Amino acid sequence: MCVLFASLAFAQFDLGIKLGANYSYIQSEQFDFQEYIDEFSDLNNITGFVGGIFAGINFGSFGIQAEGLFSVEGFYLEDIIDGDPADAIENTTIMTNYLNAALLARYNFNLPLVQPYLCAGINIGIPLDTEFDPDLINIEDFNLNKIGFAFGGGVKVFNMVDVDLRWVKGLTDIYTAETDEEDARFANLIRLSLGLYIF
Repeated sequence: MCVLFASLAFAQFDLGIKLGANYSYIQSEQFDFQEYIDEFSDLNNITGFVGGIFAGINFGSFGIQAEGLFSVEGFYLEDIIDGDPADAIENTTIMTNYLNAALLARYNFNLPLVQPYLCAGINIGIPLDTEFDPDLINIEDFNLNKIGFAFGGGVKVFNMVDVDLRWVKGLTDIYTAETDEEDARFANLIRLSLGLYIF
């Protein structure tokens, strides 16, 4: 206990807020077997908002950071209507609001004015609500709970703000209907955020 309290005495605690954007996309070579997707010509990505809080503890160059983030993620399907003079485009979207919990290990490069860092950990996404067209999408075919590995890096400036770029690699298959295909469909995202340190 003496070692623990002595370590905590020299530890640095962080608390702050994050705001940024997600670029979410589906990783799959076998996403065309669904009837409602066959009607469309392309599977596209979306960009959404992310924001929330973070807290961390640092022991010199090493640290642990926990985050709670509200995040908008999903994808949309696009169909170019042949023969239309205006080349009209129809599309439908699956857009989900998530509560994301992340736990990351960090390595900080302690320089005088800026602190670059690398981070890696786990990201769990709990869906809150989903917007979709029930005439085109059978939402029961999808598992929207997400677990993924998070990898990233950034730079902390003047102990006040940081810029964080992160990639979250999905580990769970988002499509649950029975098919003849063995390949999984993973939902990944790239996240760019700005953090403001409260203390």
